[in-house]
Amino acid sequence: MMQPVDAAGRRRLLQLAWQGTGAAIALAALPGLAVAGPRPRLGRDPFTLGVASGDPDAQGAVLWTRLAPEPLLGGGMPSRAVPVRWFVAEDPGMRRVVQRGVAAAVPELAHSVHVEVMGLQPGRDYFYRFSCDGDEESPIGHFRTTPLPDARLDRLQLALCSCQAWNSGYYPVLADIARSDVDLVLHAGDYLYEYSPLQNARGVVLDAQRFSGETTSLQRYRDQYALYKLDPDLQAAHAAHAFAVIWDDHEVQNDYSGITPEKEGGSLETFIARRAAAYRAFYEHLPVRRAPTTNGGLRIHRQLRYGDLAQLTLLDCRQFRPANPCGVGETPRCAAALDPRASMLGVGQEAWFEQAMASAAGLRWNVVVQQLLMAQLKLDAGTPRERFWNDAWDGYPLARCRMLEALHKSGQGNGIVLGGDWHSSFVNDLKLDFDVAGDAVVATEFVAPAISSGGDDTPYGPYYGPSMPMNPHIRYFDGDRRGWWRMEFARDTLQAELRFADSVLRPDAVVAAAAGFQVERGRPGARRTL
Repeated sequence: MMQPVDAAGRRRLLQLAWQGTGAAIALAALPGLAVAGPRPRLGRDPFTLGVASGDPDAQGAVLWTRLAPEPLLGGGMPSRAVPVRWFVAEDPGMRRVVQRGVAAAVPELAHSVHVEVMGLQPGRDYFYRFSCDGDEESPIGHFRTTPLPDARLDRLQLALCSCQAWNSGYYPVLADIARSDVDLVLHAGDYLYEYSPLQNARGVVLDAQRFSGETTSLQRYRDQYALYKLDPDLQAAHAAHAFAVIWDDHEVQNDYSGITPEKEGGSLETFIARRAAAYRAFYEHLPVRRAPTTNGGLRIHRQLRYGDLAQLTLLDCRQFRPANPCGVGETPRCAAALDPRASMLGVGQEAWFEQAMASAAGLRWNVVVQQLLMAQLKLDAGTPRERFWNDAWDGYPLARCRMLEALHKSGQGNGIVLGGDWHSSFVNDLKLDFDVAGDAVVATEFVAPAISSGGDDTPYGPYYGPSMPMNPHIRYFDGDRRGWWRMEFARDTLQAELRFADSVLRPDAVVAAAAGFQVERGRPGARRTL
């Protein structure tokens, strides 16, 4: 059993675990470091993991790459800082370069590079690449800056996806996203899975010693990310569009909560060190901004603004929450879940969320992006076996009510909640009280299916399907197929298209529209159109 530690002790452990990462992030930002010393001759392609951009604003975006000539052998880089040149251009041929610079790829961050570009024009398409070792050049990537916050915007196109277990299959879903014209890709978590990838649907033979067992160490998290990012369709999606990524549980460990692991056993120190390693590797491999928190973690809750059309509020449903009040798995609702102190987001993030909702007043759409199913889902409702899944918002019903009240107060019936995690597709009416049939709908929820997790199996449709009639606020459910949501926000309507792959056991599988829904601004609730 894990030994109890007081609050002050927990804070010290968290700060100590994150110290090295915070120092490494600060080190990589030092302007003189990148040009110190002679350039090493790598002799191999250092850009095996591709390029990525993320978190765009009206002046720029984060540009990412990682130097890794031997990606599955620790990277294969020398243990010193390496200068990497970056370029931003107005054209895909990189002839009209508008910005350039040099960044440091430091060994403390696995020779990853995060360039936070500023000074670009709002609402424009830009292209970028990196170079290293004299003549080695990266692939060319693309991103689109956001409009100015007060600019009128008539259309916003988003992709929503989550759950991409590499060992479950290929990524035709990401190939379809790469080919689509969207302004931003929202990845709602489970970008990585911590499980061993040795047994995989791709038939790839991996180093048994390097990839055996569950991922727990920094080096193994780095190897696991490298394995995922070698996929050509994942690289293509990142090169085609800017991403905004949040984590869920598998980036660390299945169903963990804050500093509480899924299962009892081991020490608190061991799990906090593991979580810090996982957060560090997340930063090293994704285009996120430098924003370490003061409590020993990485801040991923943030906002993106698209003119006067939409505010996107991204949440962290893992890092700050206490242990699930009713335990793990499916159980009847316990008294602890109804304690008003129970919080999915933590006190600080809840207060920040309320302020974020207030700031959305006057915008056409208020979009909340988080990891989990927000709607209530009763299993075996009305029977002695009635249960709830505790790892979702059903485990924190009063915290959910506070969130929905803040979203509802912000306005004009324009709340949209986006999520993932369930390897299933949902369209839900969100209410303050799901058990009152006539209670008003305050927002509309769309939950993304998995990109690949679960493979071509159908584990959730038969399991959850029988409970759907007992949850009338769930307007659509599919637990059998892999895919993504394509969402187009206009001034007064949201058009949501659900696209499914016919298989994830082939990289060239067909992905096509399977269902469509429309939400009218000011009238929460989705109407099916396809």
